[in-house]
Amino acid sequence: MHRPLLAAALLAAVPVTLAAPVTAWAAGTPADTCRNDAKFREQDFTLGSWDVYTGTTKTDEVTMTLILNDCAIEEHWTKTDGHPTGNGIGLFNWSRLLGSWGYTWATDDGAATSFRGQLAKPGEMLYVTEKPLPPGPNGEKRVRLRHWTLSLMPDGSIRELATGTEDGGKTWTTDYDLKWVRKK
Repeated sequence: MHRPLLAAALLAAVPVTLAAPVTAWAAGTPADTCRNDAKFREQDFTLGSWDVYTGTTKTDEVTMTLILNDCAIEEHWTKTDGHPTGNGIGLFNWSRLLGSWGYTWATDDGAATSFRGQLAKPGEMLYVTEKPLPPGPNGEKRVRLRHWTLSLMPDGSIRELATGTEDGGKTWTTDYDLKWVRKK
């Protein structure tokens, strides 16, 4: 193609290229885009302010709030048991691109992780992550698989249960088992 023709073709394409994203963006901006999508509402049972118990001892408080036009849930976790660290912020979001929920967690002591998740059944979310472990005795790759669930209980509380396996699911151990009680 001749250079003048190539330049003309490129310039002619610019308005179309610039106009297309604006049109697509304008079509998807209603404030209720996520609010009315059932996938974004699957974890709404966790919304609110909660006291968190390990056994019968209150150890934490958590607040779950809708943000970003109800497209994500922001979590604020506060230690109440006297530990100076362990406070954290989490972000839950449904990803249309990945077709799953995501969770990202960061704390004031440098801990951070991310999970992928799905609705296991109404009122129960299951999240999964893998933590790399040192190689096995023969140099084999090893991981710790963690299942983490948030389950709405019949009394309105939430059970937060984390279990893990390092042998491909043959044996599981409980990392923690917490009870969330809605604040009055």
